[in-house]
Amino acid sequence: MISKRKIIGVFFLLASVTLILGGCGFKDIDKRFFVVAMGIDPGTRKDLIKVTLRLAIPSSKIESGEAKTELESLEAPTIAEAIRRIKSLVDKELDFGHCRVILFGKETLENGVRESTNWFLRRRDIQMVAYVGMAEPNATDVLQLKPQSERYPGNSLILSFGSEGTESSFILTEYLFDWTRRLAETGTDGFLPVVRVDKDKNSYQIDKVAFLDKQKLRLCLNATETQLFNISAKKFRKSIISVPIENVPIVLALSSVRTHIDYSKGEIPEITLRLRATGMLEESPSKFLNGNNRVIEQKIEKAFNDQVETLLYKIRDAGVDPYGFGLHYLSTYFGDHKMWERWKSAYPTIKFHVKSRIVIEETGLVE
Repeated sequence: MISKRKIIGVFFLLASVTLILGGCGFKDIDKRFFVVAMGIDPGTRKDLIKVTLRLAIPSSKIESGEAKTELESLEAPTIAEAIRRIKSLVDKELDFGHCRVILFGKETLENGVRESTNWFLRRRDIQMVAYVGMAEPNATDVLQLKPQSERYPGNSLILSFGSEGTESSFILTEYLFDWTRRLAETGTDGFLPVVRVDKDKNSYQIDKVAFLDKQKLRLCLNATETQLFNISAKKFRKSIISVPIENVPIVLALSSVRTHIDYSKGEIPEITLRLRATGMLEESPSKFLNGNNRVIEQKIEKAFNDQVETLLYKIRDAGVDPYGFGLHYLSTYFGDHKMWERWKSAYPTIKFHVKSRIVIEETGLVE
């Protein structure tokens, strides 16, 4: 016969299993708000942060301009408090698993962004492959735009930053994991694409890049400089080199880009950036310079070298190092602390040399 003690033990075991099964926290898709984009701006007071969430409302109808979305903004002393309070404004659970775009307002970056970044690193449901950018003038204005081409909320920004959509030499892509690494790593500084709103066309305008040191915003490049940075630093091959030669615009469409960095020895090292680019002569007058490709290549090389050198000095004078020259320099000295101090004192007066090799693979169809 089964003892009374065993019967009581089985009863408590079944009761405990029942309690576990009854505690399931899963919520259906129609009871969730998917956060597809998030913005951080300064609050109305210095001790407040404004958090803006773009929420996607699940829908079975997927057509351009039919995306259902809701925007929620709230100010609080911290991001975590703002998120908790936003939950009281909506009737569904917030799901951050699909948050692919994180925008910091320009004023936020000017004041310092390290504390705000810390929240994204601690959340296990924030993807480290989320795109990061700077919103100008602020994140709220950018996120409230609803482009007619969007098939679902946030689709336009995701396609702009990702390779599955447009591939523009004016757009730089920065991921959360690389952004946080650049903020912490010695010898390299961060950069962010700048997102603006074109109200006349009801679309996003992304053709600039912003540079930051370990604390705050230091420099913003214009569209032409952004393209040069994308070529020389990111080796973006689907780009163009546009230079005037003898008052004639010449455009070379690139198909491949390779770079190499050399350092000279001495108290103040000199940096030589070597670049090799190949491409097709996409636009030029017929029989330009008698069709002598090598002469055209040399003229493009000289003009391109001058443009990149000017850009390097502008970035150096701003006190930032998005190319990671300092990191490359330290790698040759095993990251010695004395070498880092030496590099910091030398960088403001360092000299740059750009030596490019341009190869015209074809000239296209000309008459």
